[in-house]
Amino acid sequence: MLKGEIDPGHGGSDPGAIGPTGVQEKVVNLAVARKVAVLLQPVMSVVLTRDTDKALGANASADLTARANMANQSGADVFVSIHCNSATDPSAHGTETHCYPGSVRAKTLAQMIQKRLVPALGLTDRGVRESNFAVLRQTHMPAALVELAFISNSVEEKLLQSDEFQDKAALAISQGICDFLGVKLPAQEVKQLGPEQWKLDIIEDAKKSGLITGDHDPDEPAPKWFILKVALNTLKESALV
Repeated sequence: MLKGEIDPGHGGSDPGAIGPTGVQEKVVNLAVARKVAVLLQPVMSVVLTRDTDKALGANASADLTARANMANQSGADVFVSIHCNSATDPSAHGTETHCYPGSVRAKTLAQMIQKRLVPALGLTDRGVRESNFAVLRQTHMPAALVELAFISNSVEEKLLQSDEFQDKAALAISQGICDFLGVKLPAQEVKQLGPEQWKLDIIEDAKKSGLITGDHDPDEPAPKWFILKVALNTLKESALV
């Protein structure tokens, strides 16, 4: 049976990058990795390098080596490390996937994952990049490192917290892995993720409260939904006074 090693980056005392409102990369990484593991289970044996908030080594170097060693010892067919990007420039944005320089199969894996991620997430395509990351260098199987979005960007930080965004990311990563290995996820798992129910609920509540009328697209920019939610909460609080 095929084996996949999914690596949620950082953990324990190492939070990874931290967003403008305090969202920790390690939390997002683990949430998405868990979803990937569930999606892939019907077609392969899946191991998470960590399934809780913990570090795997006494320092950063030991932690990274431990992750690679786990994959090597398990005989995994692929290794995918999940991360959120960060930059000093808060406007930096987009999705990218990394592979080890000169590894043809790893580059193919990265390309297939990136090809799935970009349309699924709808963010800027920053492409596939060759990088000398320890988990890519020390693993013996095709390996890729995904940077979902920039947690340092306030807009993308909000997306990274979203369960819908995490679902889309997990599905795209799973599909990319399956494309590379030549297998398919069960039909019931490969489905279009519709509008978030919370948006539809806001539309309905806003209509009942007289804030809006007519039809509204739940995929309109996020700020509208935050404004409507605040307005609804204000109306409800006023009614209680």
